[in-house]
Amino acid sequence: MKLVRSLLVALTAAASLAPAWGQGAAWPSRPIKIITPTPVGVGSDIFARQYADRLSRALGTPVVVENRPGALSTIGTDAVAKAAPDGYTILFSTSNPFTMTPFLLSKVPYDAKNDLAPVTQALKGGSFIVAGTAVPAKTVPELVALARREPGKVSYASYGAGSTAHLGFELFQEAAGIELLHVPYKQSAAPDVIAGQVMLGFEPPVSALPNIRSGRLKALAYTGHKRNAAMPDVPTLSEAYPGVEIFTWLGFWVPAKTPAAIVERLNREIIAITHSPEMARLIGDAGLDPMGTTPAETAAIVDREAQVMSRLIKAKNIRID
Repeated sequence: MKLVRSLLVALTAAASLAPAWGQGAAWPSRPIKIITPTPVGVGSDIFARQYADRLSRALGTPVVVENRPGALSTIGTDAVAKAAPDGYTILFSTSNPFTMTPFLLSKVPYDAKNDLAPVTQALKGGSFIVAGTAVPAKTVPELVALARREPGKVSYASYGAGSTAHLGFELFQEAAGIELLHVPYKQSAAPDVIAGQVMLGFEPPVSALPNIRSGRLKALAYTGHKRNAAMPDVPTLSEAYPGVEIFTWLGFWVPAKTPAAIVERLNREIIAITHSPEMARLIGDAGLDPMGTTPAETAAIVDREAQVMSRLIKAKNIRID
């Protein structure tokens, strides 16, 4: 009888250590879907597929990518927010649906703070503030002096109202106390900056570096927290205006209430993939930095950025609906 009781105690203890994702069943036991709220072929989609391939091998189950672009990334983000919290639907996105979109639109279909849970910040990078060769400024101080001499006449291009480029230039103007002319595009304006139709651009390294190296564009500053390794002679914007850093970063989220054990496993595997030699090289070749934060650290980053962007968007009265 004592032996039976001992066995029952042992079995009860073992059951309490079973995976938290339900009934002791192993996770994952079926394919996982990564949803990216962007079209096929753009940078985030390309990285999503790199991660999917490596996660599939790490987890021993197929991991597929599904593109759900549109409506400032709200369509894809909402799809994950409303998915079952079982570890089989993951969001791979920039931070924009959490730090910018909720303040740019009068209504979004998900609760950015409560409907999704962060897994990790995977990679990030700044952009280059570039100018055409005819622009009579080679540095940020020279650009600021030019803008002060001709307020509202120095033009800059963005990827559209409410884009990272638009809000990045707004932060720069606020810090420098200058007024620039916003010319919104729906895609990269690098060809028009090169042609002199608009004076300034805000380009990620992948599109900026070839034009800088060829001499078709001048790099005035890099907006990341440190100088870009590919262009170490280009100063950061924060060297002129401490604290002014403008990033684009990509990370992973899951539906809220996804079991902590699954989130922790995903966090561990994604960070290992990110810092593997091959993936780190791919990230570096794109002019980005490999990251790897805990869920709590990622949540804190999102909160800080949301506060900055919320204040800026309200102060500038920027709306896109």
